[in-house]
Amino acid sequence: MQLVRLAFLTLAAAIFSFAADITGKWTSEINTDNGPVHLTLDLKMDGEKLTGTVTTHMGEMSIKEGKVSGDELTWITIYERDGNQMRLLNKAKLNGAEMKVITTVEGREDRRYEYVAKKSS
Repeated sequence: MQLVRLAFLTLAAAIFSFAADITGKWTSEINTDNGPVHLTLDLKMDGEKLTGTVTTHMGEMSIKEGKVSGDELTWITIYERDGNQMRLLNKAKLNGAEMKVITTVEGREDRRYEYVAKKSS
């Protein structure tokens, strides 16, 4: 019985520490047709809800509809320019202090960007 209890507590601690790893600042660079874009993700996790911002040289975008499911994250950001809006669909897979992110412009599957973000704080 003690062994089962110890195994359960170890698993619970591992899950808690894994989930806590998402909150914080993450940095990356995306290679685009117009050159590299540096970005900072400032993420906050509350249960399965993901909130925060994505900041580039073009400004700051709020994370909308953010979800966390195990080591997978999804969120939407909306980029506005000259009165036009683009919805950016984001999917990420967490791997320790790194996450692989795929961003697609909604309705433009040919506009897909992949990058690795690293936790900086």
